[in-house]
Amino acid sequence: MQITPARSYRATLVPAGTASDEVDTLDALGKLPTIQVKSSSCEAAELAAHQVSGLAVLCVERVEA
Repeated sequence: MQITPARSYRATLVPAGTASDEVDTLDALGKLPTIQVKSSSCEAAELAAHQVSGLAVLCVERVEA
């Protein structure tokens, strides 16, 4: 059995009702909400962020400690 360490990820979320043509602008301005999750991979972090928030996930980035 291989143990995979959990790492911290920041997920940028897209609130319901946000127009698709506004998402990039809001992201560039830092106006979209974010959450931090711990996970073994970026893909798993994206899924966890969606499951916890119920919102669409724009992007996920690893946060270095």
